[in-house]
Amino acid sequence: MGLLEKLNELKSVHAISMHVPGHKNKTIGNLNDVLISFDMTEIPGLDNLHDPAEVLRELNERLAKKYTGYEAQALVNGSTTGVLSGLHALYEEGKTLYIVDDAHKSVYHATELLNVTPIHIKSSEMNNTKLNDNPVVVITYPTYHGDLLDIEEMIAHIHSKGGKVFIDEAHGSHFDITENFPKSSMNFGADIVVQSYHKGLPSLTGASVVFIKDKDTKRRVMKYVDMFETSSPSYLSLASIESGQGFYEEFDDEVFFLMKKSVKKALEESDITVEESNDPTKLILNKKDYSPYALEKAFRKQNIYSEMVTDRGVLWCLPLWHDGDTFPFELFLERISMVQVKNEIQSKQIDLSVLKGKKAIRNIVPYPPGVPYIKKNDLFTDAHLAEIMQQLKNNVKIEGLEDTLDYYTER
Repeated sequence: MGLLEKLNELKSVHAISMHVPGHKNKTIGNLNDVLISFDMTEIPGLDNLHDPAEVLRELNERLAKKYTGYEAQALVNGSTTGVLSGLHALYEEGKTLYIVDDAHKSVYHATELLNVTPIHIKSSEMNNTKLNDNPVVVITYPTYHGDLLDIEEMIAHIHSKGGKVFIDEAHGSHFDITENFPKSSMNFGADIVVQSYHKGLPSLTGASVVFIKDKDTKRRVMKYVDMFETSSPSYLSLASIESGQGFYEEFDDEVFFLMKKSVKKALEESDITVEESNDPTKLILNKKDYSPYALEKAFRKQNIYSEMVTDRGVLWCLPLWHDGDTFPFELFLERISMVQVKNEIQSKQIDLSVLKGKKAIRNIVPYPPGVPYIKKNDLFTDAHLAEIMQQLKNNVKIEGLEDTLDYYTER
């Protein structure tokens, strides 16, 4: 089946999105205003994304108003561009680079390109950890599941040591949208923050923004944006950033919380337990006596597509419902009521024994969420192999595993 055929198939069954992007199959926000005919190039009047002076500068200036004291740059290659560019801008040879808790694979790609070995610290120990002078510290806030850290105290601690703070806030573009949503790390002075507008707001996939605390740092960031980002930017993506920003500025959360209450009620009536995170748009779902993987499959059979499934549960990213949205809400509730879960025996078997005691030739990354489980050059242990086997049985995609198996099998 070709890609277009598969996409049309999903459209024909009215697939319901509980995953990113935030426009939820173009049912949230105002993407009807972003026309395919807008797919143009840098003709006179449409400016230059890497050296904005006209309409794209105006867009960046509008984005910067989101948080006082920040410069902003729209990105079309996703938050990965912001991560690579931001860390190259902050890190200098001789500095220490710390990673707090888990991080997205793009952070590790940056450290590999910088030829630096990061030091890992736990968030629970951050404020009691003696940091080297002038460190660069990478923090993921919020986590994929919407969990928050005491980011204000952590940023203050790092700054007291002369350090710089890079925040991967990819899943927080909707923070501060109203007073009932969490606060962005920019309220507390983070030095560089990258947000994926396509995750939390109704923008197209890849639409992101990097926020920078001062002009000197922005000049360094732009040097690397020019290196890492495509020189043929998508005006559809850029237009969707502007659309998403307009949505952010005008959003009222009354409809959202009413709809969320109805969804929780429907889930609980189907004996599905609902765990809420610090982020109101995230739900983690489970059903007693069944695995989360079986529950996710049951949702899929009803054409409800989730963001992710892990041992913690099925993760849903709720739409930012609003007056005038076209989300098929009644159909959604009906499908929830029809979910029937079955624990099925998994039969997938792969021989991983050749990897025991071997070094990983690249990061081994369950995706989603895209956080390396085994880092490059780490040794495979029995515990690692058992966990990988379990994830494979649950049909979790693991990046890097096939290449690594081929490498050691062929030797």
